[in-house]
Parts: sequence; structure tokens; C-alpha cells
Amino acid sequence: MKRKWLLPLFTAAAMACVSLVGCAKPNKNTVEQNGKKVFPVSTYEDTLPKYMGDVMPFYDDGVMNIYHLQDTTGSNSIFYHPIARITTSDYVNYTDCGVSLGFDDADEGSEFYHPEATKSPDAALGTGSVIKDTQGNYHFFYTGHNDNGQEEGLKYNEVIRHAKSYDNQKTWVKDRDDENKDYELNLYGYENDFRDPYVYYDGEDEKYYMLVTTRDYGRGVIKRYSATDLDARTEEWKDEGVFFANDDGDYNMECPSYVEWNGFYYLAYSEQGANRVTHYRYRTERDGEWKRFELDSIDNSGFYAGRLEKAGDELYAFAWCARLSGGSVGGFDWGGNLVVHKMVQLESGELRAVMTDGVKTAFNTQVKYRFGGVNDECKSVSFGGGEFSSRCLEKLGRHVTRMSFTVSCGDGSGDFGITFALDGVYNNRLGSSLIAFDVKNNKLVCYNNVSSILRYGSPLASVPFKFEADKNYRVNIIVDSEVLTVYLDDAVALTVRFAGIHRKNFAFYSNGSKAQFKGIAFYE
Repeated sequence: MKRKWLLPLFTAAAMACVSLVGCAKPNKNTVEQNGKKVFPVSTYEDTLPKYMGDVMPFYDDGVMNIYHLQDTTGSNSIFYHPIARITTSDYVNYTDCGVSLGFDDADEGSEFYHPEATKSPDAALGTGSVIKDTQGNYHFFYTGHNDNGQEEGLKYNEVIRHAKSYDNQKTWVKDRDDENKDYELNLYGYENDFRDPYVYYDGEDEKYYMLVTTRDYGRGVIKRYSATDLDARTEEWKDEGVFFANDDGDYNMECPSYVEWNGFYYLAYSEQGANRVTHYRYRTERDGEWKRFELDSIDNSGFYAGRLEKAGDELYAFAWCARLSGGSVGGFDWGGNLVVHKMVQLESGELRAVMTDGVKTAFNTQVKYRFGGVNDECKSVSFGGGEFSSRCLEKLGRHVTRMSFTVSCGDGSGDFGITFALDGVYNNRLGSSLIAFDVKNNKLVCYNNVSSILRYGSPLASVPFKFEADKNYRVNIIVDSEVLTVYLDDAVALTVRFAGIHRKNFAFYSNGSKAQFKGIAFYE
């Protein structure tokens, strides 16, 4: 059953005060947003969110189908993560299509009940990919996982599984349930790490290829298998060896995706290691050498398990921003909100993440924010450097908000930026979280455990960026509920989660850096 996106309670309450941003001052204008979301969760049940994990985008006939792991669990700890789907054509209006593939659950009352659930390779589901065949049918290759699989007699705990849809993705039939087949497609590797299949068609070879995350002699690799038919039996998927070996460590390379775009071939994967980011490699020939750029990641640790997907002539990157493990001050955990970036390509082939056109169009009505305690509209702020200073604004509303401005800085000292979650109209203070343009260390960095102007705590996420004195940089920030993305000069993007920032004051600040914010504008 499809249903249009439901709003959480706090959004519905905010929209009841349509003439006032956050029900603040009478002359504060606001915009009816009609349920638009930038960072949606998987679904809402009685207005309570179910969060999403690994994203599996599939573009078909003008619609982006965003399959994903849902954080739903079953009757005990080994049953979890059904695969659900939401769809969009503009990245702000989403339709919830419900669960597409369920895990097997031992509870007879469960919608996912299966009598052999404890022995099933589908006790839990993992990442996969969707592809359409020449007859117009859809194939889903996904990961089956059973924490106790080998104890229950399975060859390994992880296996590549297959399902098929004959009705335009409305329903999916797993191989075991199809009475017209006399076999199961259960593709095992050589150990328990064997997952995240990504299937694509190669017209030159006239073959289907499947990329699989696994390990080889103690290192993370992406292996490749081939078949001439998507309905191929297990033994007909030929092991083509290692497609890409980790060139930066021994960690697993999760959720691979592979696209050709404007003469370049891109392989994206996520680091199951210390940095927890989505990397990409490229080559200029179909079977050429893999290369990397100096900045080889898309966004940073708030953008995990990223996958690339083309939509016509355009390329997008999809991932999720995790919830925090320790409340408002913790690090990234598992499962959260969808994040989508549009990708642009430089002449060198380097990819840059920018705001989608749909977000710019949807949130393009200017609203006024004033400095706290006065009626002056915030259009510019300047700091001379030296001692810490900040200018406080009124409370951040509950609506999706886009901020835009240009900024320039002095010679490499200190940092400046925006601080959130101030408990009142206070100048010359920091809130509990902040976006820092760190001139001294040449990076864009976000903190969510700020205690003073001397102690920001550990960074939540950061990306390198070299600042030049007196150069104007264009900044766009989109804030939706707890999640926000900073786009700096269409060169880097940084996505983070800041808890408790709405209906609290925020401020522009400088901590030892000369800085000028100009052309400040807010949109809903």
C-alpha cells in the first residue's frame, strides 16, 4: 500500500502556527511546506519514525526508488532489517511504499512469519540492488544473513539471495516461493563476510556482473561474478575474481556501486573502518587502472553507505545520516535519515556534492530572521578577529530552513561559523553545537559537545578545505529536523546531526578569526 509521507507530531504542531515561524513574533513570516522533507526516515507509524539504514537507489521511468534497510526487528535478536521502499521524483516529496522484502520471523503473529525462521538464510536482510530485465521484470539481489547460520546447518552466515517482481515492484517473490523454479539462487562465497551485491549490465560483454563485498587473504576486496541471465542458477554465476582490492587498509568495503558517467568509470564504497566514510575511485578506461583523487570521499561520516545512481544524464549519491549513540553529544550509531546529493563532475573527473535542484526550488521563499532582542534583520555580520565574539539571532523555527550567504576570512588563524542551541538571547556565547570554518587547520568541521570557547569536544565530522584570505566563499546550509548539510563553495559537503536545535537561538560567531558574512538570507 502506498501512502503519502506522514508528518511527525512536532511538524504538525508547527504548521498549526502558519503565520508565525515557531509561533514567534507577529511580523515573522513563514511558509506552508505541505509535508516536504529533505532528510526523510523510512516511515512513520502513529507519527513515530522508523529509521533507515543502507540505501539501494534504483531509477526507473522518471522515478527514483529508494530501497533501504529498515530498523525494524522481529521476535528475537537474530530477526531484523526488512527492506522497505520510498519513491520520489524531486527529492522533497516522498511516497512511502512500505516493506518490499521481509525477514523471516519465528513469531506466528508476525507479518514475516516463517516456520523455519531460525534456520533461514533470511533471518535478517542486508543490502542489495535492483535491476530490470529485457522483459520488463525486476530482479532484486540482496544479502541474506543469519547470525546462527552455520550452527543451524547453513554453509555460511551470509549468502546472496534473489527475488523477482512481475508487477512493477509492487510485490516481490523470493526464489524459494516461486513454484515455477526447481532451484534456489543462493550464492555463497568462501567465508561469512559475503554481502551487498550490486548488479549491472555490461553491453560490450553482453553479460550481467555482480559486485560483492567480501574478504580475500585477510584484506577487504570487492569480487565480481558474471552471468548471461538474471535467472541463472547458482552454479551459472561465474567467479571473475577480485574487481577491486582495498588500497588504503584492510577494512571491508561496504555497499559498492559502479557507474560510467561522461567517459569516467566510478566505483563507490564505504569504509567499515576508522574513518567511516563513502570513498570513490575512478578510471578513464573500462578496464584501466583504478585511481584516486586527493579528496576521495563523498561528504564524511554523517553520510554513510553511500551509493551512486544515475537519473538520465544526472548522477546522485544516496546515503543515510545515523542517529547518535549517546543522545545529543554521542557519535554516529546505526540507522537514521536519508541524505541525497547531486553530483557534479569537474574536467578532471573529480566529483563534487551539491544541493539537489529540487531542494533549492522547494525552499526558495525568503523569510526574515532578526538579531535577538532587536528588530534589525540579519543580512550581514562582521568580526575583526582577536577575542571571541558572536551575534545572536532569534529562535530557529521548526520548518525546513535553507540558509545562504557568502563568507570571507583573514589570514589563517582561529575559526568562525554558526553555533546552535543557545538557551536564550545571548551574544558572545556558544551553544551546544556548531559549524566551524576552521581557517587555522584548513577544514570544515562540526561539533556537538561544545562546553566553552576553549573546549569544543571531539569533532563529530569534518572535511578538508583550504581557505584563502579575503576570498569570498558561497555557503548553503539546509536544516531539516536534527539533520543538516553544509555545502561550501560547491567544493565540499558535510552532513551532521545536531539534536535539540529547533526553537532555540543560534548565532554567527568568530573565535580568533577575521570574518565577514554577507548576503545572509533564510528560505523556507
